[in-house]
Amino acid sequence: MAIPQTFDAFVPSNFGQLIAKGNFKPTYVSLEELKKTFDTAEFRKSYELAKKLDSESIFNHSLRMYYYSLAILHSGFPSKHPLRPPNCATNEAVTTHPSHDMTFEFTGGIITFEHLASDTYGPLLDASEIGDVTQSIMLHTIGGYDAFGKPEFLECMLHPDTVKEIRDAIPKEQVAKEFLSDFEEMVKVKPNCILAHYPDTLKGIFKVLRDQVEAGSQ
Repeated sequence: MAIPQTFDAFVPSNFGQLIAKGNFKPTYVSLEELKKTFDTAEFRKSYELAKKLDSESIFNHSLRMYYYSLAILHSGFPSKHPLRPPNCATNEAVTTHPSHDMTFEFTGGIITFEHLASDTYGPLLDASEIGDVTQSIMLHTIGGYDAFGKPEFLECMLHPDTVKEIRDAIPKEQVAKEFLSDFEEMVKVKPNCILAHYPDTLKGIFKVLRDQVEAGSQ
């Protein structure tokens, strides 16, 4: 069975919206037909690796999910693969990286992991330290001083004079404009990005950025 050339990987995080998005027409595909995806050497390598790394129960769970996914692709799920990379960076090292079509959190985390696990940092950082940095980026848990819309959240940890010195030395008006534009485009192009899974947080981020842009233009 040939894998469809394109499929819609960018789905709403709300399950009801996902179902409403497509005009599904379930098509019977036999399990034997689905298993043929592993006939090629490339897919067989992935199959054998997963089987080696996982316990039998976890492997079987993953295999069932994989087959379900293949079956769904044959049910008319819409294909709207965006051509624009959903990243904030335009450097060639990012745009040519194998992960470049992921949202910036994942691409940044993968590139960071590769960098920290390289010979340069490998001897200095252990797996836990590398994992902490990588996961912080992937989960986008490192935000700005007013990332939560309420600066007082961080006042117990950051002295206001320190914050003022940093802000005076590194103005953020321009980056607010860039972030606002990039985030709006990213959510439009990649509605399954991490930020889109937290609509209230996303609205708060947009409000903070718009307020910063407006304040900087006065």
